[in-house]
Amino acid sequence: MRGSPLSAVIGALFLVGCGSQPQERTAIETDAVRAADASLQQAVTARDLSKIMAFYADTAILMPTAEPKVIGKAAIEEEWKHILAIPAFENRSKLERVEVSASNDLAYTMGVYTSRLMGEDDKIVEEPGKWLTVWKKQADGRWRVIVETYNTDIPPPDHR
Repeated sequence: MRGSPLSAVIGALFLVGCGSQPQERTAIETDAVRAADASLQQAVTARDLSKIMAFYADTAILMPTAEPKVIGKAAIEEEWKHILAIPAFENRSKLERVEVSASNDLAYTMGVYTSRLMGEDDKIVEEPGKWLTVWKKQADGRWRVIVETYNTDIPPPDHR
C-alpha cells in the first residue's frame, strides 16, 4: 500500500504548518517592533528621558541632522538632554514602515515627523522630516535601537 489519503492530508498539513511558522514568527516580531517604536514615540512625547534611553542598546549610534554621529548610550543620552531642553520642543511621528529580517533578529522602522520648537525670534517653528531606525533583538528578547538617523525636509531651523 502506497499510503492512504489520510496520511497524504496529514503530510500536507505538516508541510504547510512548517512553512508558516517562520512567517508567523516574523509577524510576531513585526508586531513587537511596531509596539517598541510606538512606546519610544510615547516616551518622546512625554519628554521622559529615562524611558527614551531604555530603547537604546549600549553601543547604539545616533546620526542627527547637521551634527556629527553620536556613539554610545551615554553620548546619546546627552544628545537627548540637549533636544529635550530646546524651548517648546514637541515631536509628532508617524510610522510608515516596519521590516523584520528573515532571521527575526534585525528590523528597521521608518516614518515621518514634525517637530515644533521655539525659534530664535521667539516664534514657534515647525520642522518636517523623516527618520530611519535599525533595531536589534537583544539576548533578553527585547528590541533595542542600534542605529538611528533623522533629517529635515527643510533647512534645519535655528532655535534657542
